[in-house]
Amino acid sequence: MAASTTPKSCFEKVLSPPPPFLISQRAQGTLAFPTFSSQLADQLFNNLYDRDSNPKGVVQLALSINQLMEEEVLARVNQGHTLTLTPQHQYYNNSSGLLELRTALANFLTRHHKPSQAISPDNLIVMNGVTACFDALSHALCDPGDVVLTPTPVYARVYTNFRDRSGATVVPLPCPETDNFALQEGAMESLIKKHMEGGQRVRVCVLLHPHNPLGRIYSTQELQNILKLCAQYQIHVVIDEIYAFSVHDESTEFNSVLGMESVPDPDRTHVLWGFSKDFALPGFRIGVIHTTNPWVLSCLRTLSHYHSSPPLTQHAAATLLNDVEWCDDFYIPTNKERLAASYKKARECLEACGAKVHRSVAGIFLWVNFQAFLDECTEQCEIDLFMAFLKGGVCILPGQKLYCAHPGWYRIVYSARDDVLEEGLARIQAVLSQWKKNKKSETT
Repeated sequence: MAASTTPKSCFEKVLSPPPPFLISQRAQGTLAFPTFSSQLADQLFNNLYDRDSNPKGVVQLALSINQLMEEEVLARVNQGHTLTLTPQHQYYNNSSGLLELRTALANFLTRHHKPSQAISPDNLIVMNGVTACFDALSHALCDPGDVVLTPTPVYARVYTNFRDRSGATVVPLPCPETDNFALQEGAMESLIKKHMEGGQRVRVCVLLHPHNPLGRIYSTQELQNILKLCAQYQIHVVIDEIYAFSVHDESTEFNSVLGMESVPDPDRTHVLWGFSKDFALPGFRIGVIHTTNPWVLSCLRTLSHYHSSPPLTQHAAATLLNDVEWCDDFYIPTNKERLAASYKKARECLEACGAKVHRSVAGIFLWVNFQAFLDECTEQCEIDLFMAFLKGGVCILPGQKLYCAHPGWYRIVYSARDDVLEEGLARIQAVLSQWKKNKKSETT
């Protein structure tokens, strides 16, 4: 099959250079670094599949949304006075988070992660989403040109969040396909030394735990080794635990950094969490940073004026966490059960098509290898197949947009509603079947 001329950045809007001084150099840098997932959303949100109202629309299996508990979450949020506006919510509040929510978060994280000492609300900063938390931490920790390391493949906004406004340089640590994408500590130390010897300051290491898109969890020993290595070189570690309560494998227990008895360098260890994924509430715009560093806390409290979350949604979120019977006894275990069932259904379907699926224990993604369907393992061939899926009415995410060093991998969200997932899997099957026929006809 001949390679198409589709450009790699097939959704990028090409703008002519702005007239001198019309916008800032920072703004020009932002325009020059578009986010692929945002471009997908702009292109597809007005034509999403709906079984009744838009059956020919595109099935969206690229954006990270969990719809499996949609009805249950809506029912609980709309119950009683959860979203009733009161004078407390009508006026200005603490921009770094209502004490009500920070206390509920501290209690929630303490009872689930079981640290030796209870988490303090004073060490929590609430902002309008984990993306905002990343942006604020990049401001607090990085100067322009500082190096931020992260294992790849990785959630692509890690690059945007540290580069866009703080001007840090995000450097990938490619995890080899041949080693099941494991993080190699020796390679990480070599990369640190390389940049330090080149005169750069390695400032931050970003870990996604559970991982996006791999769906893996680091062992306690792996985490300790990474934290010790970063402490040795005085590197901050930012751990994004946004899928901490979406571990769907019954034999796997999540080991939060917040539950460790001690960390090598507490002043350089910062943990993120939010409501978007585990509680299927991205519209609430609530993320949280845990840090014990007093200077970072002080800076974040100041920055929270730019990243505050609405008091009414904070109150609603606190209500969910404080309802232990609903939250701990019903919601979290039921969500995990549904994730496990959906993961199993999607994995079995894709493997029946001839794809290889990376084993996942957490999160809402399948990390899928379609290399067997490509003429060549190149980025362009990967995009060609992505465009074929899109033409066939289903959208998934090509691995190159997650900085994967090995073409042919794709991320597929399996936490869609049952009817949406089934339709999406059927369309993937149809595209792959037609793709095989086209390849066969070209070789005969």
